[in-house]
Amino acid sequence: MQPRSLGTIQGKKVRMKRLIPTLLIGAVAVQMLLAQSALLVPAAAQTPRSQDAKSCLKFVNDFYAGYLASGKNADPLRLALKEKGSNFSKELVQRLNEDYRAAAKSPDEIVGLDFDPVLNGQDFADKYVATKVTKKGNRYLVEVFAVYGGKRDSKPAVIPELQRSGSRWVFMNFHYPDHPKPDNLLNILKRLKADRDKGG
Repeated sequence: MQPRSLGTIQGKKVRMKRLIPTLLIGAVAVQMLLAQSALLVPAAAQTPRSQDAKSCLKFVNDFYAGYLASGKNADPLRLALKEKGSNFSKELVQRLNEDYRAAAKSPDEIVGLDFDPVLNGQDFADKYVATKVTKKGNRYLVEVFAVYGGKRDSKPAVIPELQRSGSRWVFMNFHYPDHPKPDNLLNILKRLKADRDKGG
């Protein structure tokens, strides 16, 4: 075989040099399109999260207003479990009812909850206001403040933990930031049951 002429090789080099600017322009255009789509995705994704937060906040405020009103004439938690049990997770309903049954069997001693777990107190405030929502995975933590004489406490009284189930919100747990060590309702109910089981 005869070696290719220098002219032919140079010709290829010339063609390659012409292609490089075209390829670069194409690459830059693709990068610009990707950058624009990256900017659009978060903007679209923020809307449902914001709507969920507002919806969750409204649900909690409405629930606490009704809960406080029902507490004037009855045990608000017992009433809520009976009439609005779907607002609570199955585990919460089961453990709270179990705690009620245990307390009914031992009326002369404290074997269950000795405070209202929804309000985190034995006495009711004038009002409860949910103000801040924090998303954690697929759960939402809502800070609920007690209001006395028109003045809101500086720290939340309780932090309900919620999850969306279809078109509704469900309480999964209640957190208590003011306990000596931060605690929550499910842990307390489990400890109380363990203590009762030990006592026979």
